[in-house]
Amino acid sequence: MPMPSECKMSDLSDLVLLTDRLIVLLLIGLPGLSREAGRCLRNFVRLVEKALFEHHEAREVLLKIIGKPERFYMLYAFINHIETCINAVRRLYKLLDRINAEPESPYIPRELRRLVKSHERAIIKVRDASEHMNDIIQDKPTMLTVSEDNDGVIVNKYKLKFNDLDIVLRRMHEVAEYILSIKKIEP
Repeated sequence: MPMPSECKMSDLSDLVLLTDRLIVLLLIGLPGLSREAGRCLRNFVRLVEKALFEHHEAREVLLKIIGKPERFYMLYAFINHIETCINAVRRLYKLLDRINAEPESPYIPRELRRLVKSHERAIIKVRDASEHMNDIIQDKPTMLTVSEDNDGVIVNKYKLKFNDLDIVLRRMHEVAEYILSIKKIEP
Protein backbone atom coordinates (compact mmCIF):
# COMPACT_ATOMS: atom_id res chain seq x y z
CA MET A 1 0.00 0.00 0.00
CA PRO A 2 1.72 3.19 -1.18
CA MET A 3 1.92 6.16 1.17
CA PRO A 4 0.11 9.29 -0.04
CA SER A 5 2.46 12.08 -1.08
CA GLU A 6 -0.03 14.95 -1.01
CA CYS A 7 -3.54 15.76 0.22
CA LYS A 8 -6.08 16.54 -2.49
CA MET A 9 -9.07 16.43 -0.16
CA SER A 10 -10.84 19.77 0.16
CA ASP A 11 -11.16 21.49 3.49
CA LEU A 12 -14.92 21.58 4.11
CA SER A 13 -14.69 23.38 7.45
CA ASP A 14 -16.45 26.39 5.90
CA LEU A 15 -19.73 24.44 6.03
CA VAL A 16 -21.86 25.55 8.97
CA LEU A 17 -22.48 22.91 11.62
CA LEU A 18 -26.11 21.89 11.73
CA THR A 19 -26.17 20.25 15.16
CA ASP A 20 -27.80 23.16 16.99
CA ARG A 21 -30.58 23.42 14.44
CA LEU A 22 -30.99 19.64 14.48
CA ILE A 23 -31.49 19.69 18.26
CA VAL A 24 -34.26 22.26 17.84
CA LEU A 25 -35.80 20.04 15.16
CA LEU A 26 -35.65 17.08 17.56
CA LEU A 27 -37.31 19.10 20.32
CA ILE A 28 -40.13 20.74 18.40
CA GLY A 29 -40.36 18.50 15.34
CA LEU A 30 -41.72 19.59 12.02
CA PRO A 31 -45.41 20.37 12.41
CA GLY A 32 -47.65 19.00 9.70
CA LEU A 33 -45.36 16.15 8.72
CA SER A 34 -45.94 12.46 9.33
CA ARG A 35 -43.75 10.79 11.95
CA GLU A 36 -41.98 8.84 9.20
CA ALA A 37 -41.24 12.00 7.22
CA GLY A 38 -39.93 13.70 10.36
CA ARG A 39 -37.70 10.73 11.17
CA CYS A 40 -36.28 10.68 7.65
CA LEU A 41 -35.55 14.40 7.70
CA ARG A 42 -33.90 14.31 11.13
CA ASN A 43 -31.81 11.29 10.19
CA PHE A 44 -30.78 12.96 6.94
CA VAL A 45 -29.44 16.00 8.79
CA ARG A 46 -27.67 13.77 11.34
CA LEU A 47 -26.00 11.70 8.62
CA VAL A 48 -24.80 14.84 6.81
CA GLU A 49 -23.09 15.89 10.04
CA LYS A 50 -21.62 12.40 10.44
CA ALA A 51 -20.29 12.29 6.87
CA LEU A 52 -18.71 15.73 7.23
CA PHE A 53 -17.13 14.79 10.56
CA GLU A 54 -15.63 11.60 9.11
CA HIS A 55 -14.39 13.49 6.03
CA HIS A 56 -12.71 16.05 8.29
CA GLU A 57 -11.09 13.33 10.40
CA ALA A 58 -9.86 11.45 7.30
CA ARG A 59 -8.35 14.64 5.91
CA GLU A 60 -6.63 15.46 9.22
CA VAL A 61 -5.05 11.99 9.34
CA LEU A 62 -3.92 12.31 5.72
CA LEU A 63 -2.26 15.66 6.47
CA LYS A 64 -0.40 14.09 9.42
CA ILE A 65 1.09 11.23 7.41
CA ILE A 66 2.19 13.02 4.24
CA GLY A 67 5.97 13.03 4.05
CA LYS A 68 6.27 10.89 7.18
CA PRO A 69 6.61 7.24 6.12
CA GLU A 70 7.16 6.23 9.74
CA ARG A 71 3.48 7.02 10.29
CA PHE A 72 2.30 4.42 7.77
CA TYR A 73 0.20 2.79 10.50
CA MET A 74 -2.00 5.90 10.56
CA LEU A 75 -3.13 5.10 7.03
CA TYR A 76 -5.56 2.62 8.58
CA ALA A 77 -7.18 5.42 10.57
CA PHE A 78 -7.61 7.34 7.31
CA ILE A 79 -9.20 4.29 5.68
CA ASN A 80 -11.60 3.83 8.60
CA HIS A 81 -12.72 7.46 8.51
CA ILE A 82 -13.11 7.73 4.74
CA GLU A 83 -14.94 4.41 4.58
CA THR A 84 -17.37 5.57 7.28
CA CYS A 85 -17.86 8.83 5.37
CA ILE A 86 -18.66 6.95 2.15
CA ASN A 87 -21.06 4.62 3.99
CA ALA A 88 -22.86 7.63 5.49
CA VAL A 89 -23.15 9.23 2.04
CA ARG A 90 -24.59 6.00 0.64
CA ARG A 91 -27.19 6.03 3.41
CA LEU A 92 -27.93 9.67 2.58
CA TYR A 93 -28.77 8.72 -0.99
CA LYS A 94 -31.20 6.07 0.25
CA LEU A 95 -32.78 8.56 2.67
CA LEU A 96 -33.10 11.17 -0.06
CA ASP A 97 -35.07 8.65 -2.11
CA ARG A 98 -37.29 7.89 0.90
CA ILE A 99 -37.84 11.58 1.58
CA ASN A 100 -38.89 12.14 -2.04
CA ALA A 101 -41.22 9.12 -1.93
CA GLU A 102 -42.86 10.11 1.38
CA PRO A 103 -46.08 11.97 0.49
CA GLU A 104 -45.93 14.21 3.55
CA SER A 105 -42.29 15.19 3.14
CA PRO A 106 -41.52 18.68 1.95
CA TYR A 107 -40.53 19.05 -1.67
CA ILE A 108 -36.78 19.29 -2.24
CA PRO A 109 -36.07 21.29 -5.41
CA ARG A 110 -35.30 19.11 -8.43
CA GLU A 111 -32.13 21.05 -9.33
CA LEU A 112 -30.69 20.39 -5.88
CA ARG A 113 -31.63 16.69 -6.05
CA ARG A 114 -30.08 16.39 -9.51
CA LEU A 115 -26.81 17.97 -8.38
CA VAL A 116 -26.62 15.51 -5.51
CA LYS A 117 -27.61 12.49 -7.61
CA SER A 118 -25.06 13.19 -10.37
CA HIS A 119 -22.26 11.55 -8.36
CA GLU A 120 -24.26 8.72 -6.84
CA ARG A 121 -22.97 5.97 -9.13
CA ALA A 122 -19.28 6.43 -8.25
CA ILE A 123 -20.02 6.48 -4.53
CA ILE A 124 -22.21 3.38 -4.70
CA LYS A 125 -19.58 1.42 -6.66
CA VAL A 126 -16.77 2.22 -4.23
CA ARG A 127 -18.97 1.65 -1.19
CA ASP A 128 -20.32 -1.66 -2.50
CA ALA A 129 -16.85 -2.84 -3.54
CA SER A 130 -15.45 -2.14 -0.08
CA GLU A 131 -18.48 -3.72 1.65
CA HIS A 132 -18.64 -6.85 -0.50
CA MET A 133 -14.93 -7.38 -1.10
CA ASN A 134 -15.03 -11.13 -0.47
CA ASP A 135 -17.38 -11.51 -3.44
CA ILE A 136 -15.22 -9.59 -5.92
CA ILE A 137 -11.59 -10.14 -4.93
CA GLN A 138 -9.38 -9.95 -8.01
CA ASP A 139 -5.85 -8.74 -8.67
CA LYS A 140 -6.72 -5.21 -7.60
CA PRO A 141 -6.49 -3.43 -4.24
CA THR A 142 -8.78 -5.30 -1.88
CA MET A 143 -8.93 -2.56 0.70
CA LEU A 144 -9.91 1.03 0.27
CA THR A 145 -6.74 3.07 -0.18
CA VAL A 146 -5.52 6.37 -1.59
CA SER A 147 -5.05 6.25 -5.36
CA GLU A 148 -1.55 6.50 -6.83
CA ASP A 149 -2.21 10.04 -8.05
CA ASN A 150 -3.50 11.03 -4.58
CA ASP A 151 -6.74 12.46 -6.01
CA GLY A 152 -9.12 9.88 -4.58
CA VAL A 153 -9.63 6.47 -3.07
CA ILE A 154 -9.61 3.19 -4.92
CA VAL A 155 -10.82 -0.29 -4.18
CA ASN A 156 -10.63 -3.11 -6.67
CA LYS A 157 -11.24 -1.42 -10.04
CA TYR A 158 -13.39 1.41 -8.67
CA LYS A 159 -12.20 4.90 -7.94
CA LEU A 160 -13.89 7.77 -6.17
CA LYS A 161 -12.22 11.13 -6.66
CA PHE A 162 -11.99 13.34 -3.60
CA ASN A 163 -13.33 16.21 -5.67
CA ASP A 164 -16.52 14.25 -6.43
CA LEU A 165 -16.94 13.29 -2.78
CA ASP A 166 -16.39 16.91 -1.74
CA ILE A 167 -19.04 18.11 -4.19
CA VAL A 168 -21.54 15.53 -2.93
CA LEU A 169 -20.91 16.49 0.70
CA ARG A 170 -21.42 20.18 -0.10
CA ARG A 171 -24.69 19.40 -1.93
CA MET A 172 -25.94 17.08 0.82
CA HIS A 173 -25.20 19.88 3.27
CA GLU A 174 -27.26 22.22 1.09
CA VAL A 175 -30.16 19.76 1.18
CA ALA A 176 -29.85 19.50 4.97
CA GLU A 177 -29.87 23.31 5.29
CA TYR A 178 -32.92 23.39 3.07
CA ILE A 179 -34.64 20.79 5.26
CA LEU A 180 -33.86 22.77 8.39
CA SER A 181 -35.28 25.96 6.89
CA ILE A 182 -38.60 24.44 5.76
CA LYS A 183 -41.82 25.48 7.34
CA LYS A 184 -44.73 23.32 6.27
CA ILE A 185 -47.38 25.56 4.77
CA GLU A 186 -50.90 24.51 5.68
CA PRO A 187 -53.52 24.90 2.92
